[in-house]
Amino acid sequence: MNKKFLSAVLFGALMVSSTGTFTSCKDYDDDIDRIDKELNDVKGTISSLDAAIKAGKFVQSCNEVTGGYELVFTDGSKITIKHGANGTNGVNGVTVIPQFRVENNLWQYSTDEGKTWVNVKDTEGNNVPAKGEDGENVGSNVSWVTVDGVEYIKIGDKLTDLKQNNEFPNIAIDEETKTVIVTIDGQNYTLLQEGSAFKGLQTVVYRRQAHDDADDVCYAYNINTVDGDLFAFVPAYASFKVYPGDFSLDNAKFSFVDTYKTRSVEPALVYMDGSATLENGILKLAMIPNEGISSNSYYATSLDVTMYGQYTSASDYFTVGRRTASTTSIKNAFTTIPEAQTSPITLEDDNWNEYSTYSFGKFDFKSVYNLNDSIDAYLNITNGGVWLKETGISYTKTFRLLDQEEEYDFQGQTIKTHQGIFELKDNVLSVKSDNQASAINEYAAIEITTVVKAQKEEVKDYEVKNVVFIKAVRPVVTPEFATVALKPLSNEDDFAFSYNAAKSQIITLDVRNFENAIGGRDVVAYNNANYITFVQLNKPVYDNAEKLINYTSVSRESMREFWNIQNQNITDVTAVVEYLEGKSITNEAVLYFKNGGDNADKDSLFLILTPGANQEEIKKMNLLMGYSSNYDWNSDFDQFPVNGVQTPFGVYNKYDNKLYQVTVNDFSVTYEFDCPIKDAYKSYTIIGEWSPSGTPTSFILKSQKFDEMYDKVPADASVKFVLDSKKQNEYVKQMMKEGNIEWTSDNEIQFKARVDLSKVGKLNVDIYDITAGDTDNKRVFFTTEEWTVQSPVKTFSALANLSFNDPALATNAQIKLIDQINKLGAAQKKTWTDFALKDVLGNKLIVFDAANIVKTETASALYTTNPESTGVTIDLSAAEKETGEYTYANGVLTWNGEPTGTVYEHPVEFEITYTHDWGVAKQTFTVTVSRKAE
Repeated sequence: MNKKFLSAVLFGALMVSSTGTFTSCKDYDDDIDRIDKELNDVKGTISSLDAAIKAGKFVQSCNEVTGGYELVFTDGSKITIKHGANGTNGVNGVTVIPQFRVENNLWQYSTDEGKTWVNVKDTEGNNVPAKGEDGENVGSNVSWVTVDGVEYIKIGDKLTDLKQNNEFPNIAIDEETKTVIVTIDGQNYTLLQEGSAFKGLQTVVYRRQAHDDADDVCYAYNINTVDGDLFAFVPAYASFKVYPGDFSLDNAKFSFVDTYKTRSVEPALVYMDGSATLENGILKLAMIPNEGISSNSYYATSLDVTMYGQYTSASDYFTVGRRTASTTSIKNAFTTIPEAQTSPITLEDDNWNEYSTYSFGKFDFKSVYNLNDSIDAYLNITNGGVWLKETGISYTKTFRLLDQEEEYDFQGQTIKTHQGIFELKDNVLSVKSDNQASAINEYAAIEITTVVKAQKEEVKDYEVKNVVFIKAVRPVVTPEFATVALKPLSNEDDFAFSYNAAKSQIITLDVRNFENAIGGRDVVAYNNANYITFVQLNKPVYDNAEKLINYTSVSRESMREFWNIQNQNITDVTAVVEYLEGKSITNEAVLYFKNGGDNADKDSLFLILTPGANQEEIKKMNLLMGYSSNYDWNSDFDQFPVNGVQTPFGVYNKYDNKLYQVTVNDFSVTYEFDCPIKDAYKSYTIIGEWSPSGTPTSFILKSQKFDEMYDKVPADASVKFVLDSKKQNEYVKQMMKEGNIEWTSDNEIQFKARVDLSKVGKLNVDIYDITAGDTDNKRVFFTTEEWTVQSPVKTFSALANLSFNDPALATNAQIKLIDQINKLGAAQKKTWTDFALKDVLGNKLIVFDAANIVKTETASALYTTNPESTGVTIDLSAAEKETGEYTYANGVLTWNGEPTGTVYEHPVEFEITYTHDWGVAKQTFTVTVSRKAE
């Protein structure tokens, strides 16, 4: 028999001498998200494996793919089994697929694709055999187990010295029986290959008894007397989901060969003969621990189911423990367990109200009540009890009708017996035929005596005695059922709400349509009384398998406030909503009804959704109407069992005996994030800040606080603004690297002097929704918006060009600019006398000066704080200087050329330059110098 074992492990762990540790700094939010995703992946894989098994699919091949393994079925379908976050590489980063085989009755493994084989050793260094001395298989299921904090591979019942990582799936291929065993999340799933003769169970999955591991224990109990003597023993019970779900118990052998933490006595657990039951694919059986399992201790074990003496399938691991209980835990109890409860109601002297309202505490006065079937002995112990008839403990029950006119008090209610009208025969209670209807609402008092036989001869039997009251009642006439869907009054409305943290949302419903659908206005009008009421809404609750298990209110806090609203005479729906908001009621939906009295046109019905909180969303679902605060819309039918679930029914029409399930269909609340900029900032421009106002003495170039410039939708959303250097131009990247442009802790962009705004261009600011958290995997990118940085310094005003002509122009001729300005016409001269450079506030920074052509004003100091900000200069252009033909100083232009020819003309280029903290402002003009005869 060859087995090929594929495991997504760091298989260096197989080499017993290879060990190592590592540490890392982590964001635990990321870890949690990763774990959640991997759990969802595991659930999806398990569902796929279950479906493949039940569909009878055959595995064609198992291939290694990136990130895991791929099962390919003969019908072409595939299932990918992922390694997990860390489980792809083995020694030196290479994935190792070990193979297992049996040779000479010894298990062997190979890590080089079968070139060499090594015997598998147990933890004591012994070879691991395939069959025992009696010729029976030791076990062929490959799995893992944790011993003293170390995980080892286990074959059958043998713990090997091969280390395993149980975080990752395993695949074992048995080429002899043509089966593929996938172990995932500790559970084995056996799939068949074509031609497989395998007749064992393909899945044996333990069914948890509690959500928390610490509580998920299958307990066996020693029942002691109040004096501490052993009275009896109760085995441990466990149940398993199996496939096929209809196998023959007669052909199955059950054993618990993998029990750990005890090896003093073998076997540690024994199957209790005859205890196995199989119903709807659920196997339930009892286990008897030997003396090696001590009291108040816990042991890990797995169930082996061997079919036809040769096909063994193993369950995943579960925990068995032994505890002690007292004979006082033995109770008489009703055999019918109420909906939404996991244990029966036991009979106590003070629990009359516990069963008086249930159907099993009543019977039809024309019918009978079988006491023997309705009440039995129950061992009421921690973490779930057990019926005594399932334990093998012997006991007897006797029932006696109590004497006439005896009185019993239960929680303040006096119950008087009436033996004369009831009779009890063969433990069956009935009402005598004479005056039968007079027994309606009367109680029969029954004394129940249960005697439990001790399993030790020297110990006395234990007696439990109670009095139970069974009520004769008129039979309930089951109403006709119907469904009504509430509708918005406006065709433009629906029940798909957007999350709003600030305000409640109201939908006006079509009350006329509702009253017509339930069979008439009088069903809820109550003799045309003027009244208001809240009506509860309930949402469905599903288990992990998406099975409906119950309904829960989404109106709880609102319903509690109704009487305060009524007592304060608040009737207007807007005022009602304001009241609920004032009570900080969030994430609730409730119906509000106003009855118009004699005027049906004043009837109104509203659906109120209170403000959201914590970004809670509600996926699309149908809500069901429950009870009403004022008057009784659903009579005695608040809840009615439908397909095993207590289902709310909103309205009972007593005239037609109809019970209406009233629905709000396709109700949902969707969280939709938005971050619109406020109107005042829609120019998307960063201007800066001057202080003080009026006559500023300082200027800082920075933006407004970004979180103050934007609104958030919903109002309680969290937003993050990011200036990502990777999304900026090269100049901005460099400035950010040097710290000259930075994002401050106040959510501002701040600039340092000598950042050239002409090179900045547009800044790209990212907006993220970080409501769920500010980590890479939780923040949600929303958009990128472009911002312009405006220079505080405007441009120079325009200038008229100048000209100078001298027919006798000679070398070193000097031209005073002011003289040429004064020769201009009025309009052109005004461009010079009014010449200025201003900031965006209108302050003059540079103005005309007759002596020096330009001069600096006081306000200029706002923008020349950096030593490199040299202020204003007037000079020849660089190109003009390069010719060397002219020089300029102190308002005088000098010609350095030599006259040639009869005519000369040259436009001399000038630049007025203002070098400030945020760039350079320039203005150019020309002085055309000529030598022409006039």
